[in-house]
Amino acid sequence: MNKATTSTVAKTTKPAVKRAVAKPRTPKPVSLISKEQWQQIETEMAGSFVNVKFGYKGHEIHVQRERKDEATTCLSVYIDTVIKGAWMCQIKNLPEDAPKIIPDVWSQRTIAKYKQKMITQIEKVWGKRLAKKEYPELHGKIIWLCPYFSKASVLCRQFKKLEGLELTKAACLKNEPVFS
Repeated sequence: MNKATTSTVAKTTKPAVKRAVAKPRTPKPVSLISKEQWQQIETEMAGSFVNVKFGYKGHEIHVQRERKDEATTCLSVYIDTVIKGAWMCQIKNLPEDAPKIIPDVWSQRTIAKYKQKMITQIEKVWGKRLAKKEYPELHGKIIWLCPYFSKASVLCRQFKKLEGLELTKAACLKNEPVFS
């Protein structure tokens, strides 16, 4: 081949340009509570005395501020006025009598299965490849459910994502204080 034919062949075989495919948008959950109401609820929950009730999938969700220890408080989420200790477990070990809404309304806490110091020691002794083979859950995490929230903003952020959540009792609904 001469130079003229090789240069034309090289010019005609251009790599195909890949176009980005737009991801389908997930629709935002339809909330029965307005943005202004969420701001009022959050400021109310940030206060000292909290007594707010929601309705969600046929259950009553009751949020109260309680003492965690001598100096700190937290927001407790009751489902049908109950918090059972058996429900505070790993998500995969949730009892059958537990309401199905618990993963939606309670906070998820995580902890590493192995501490970082232990991971580095295992990887130093075994090497990274063999450590991954011998300890498949070396970088795994344990996830469990907890009915306590440290801040009102965290609780509101999680509750805003719930579709069909309705506010049934709060001080921001009325101008008079809420008791009981």
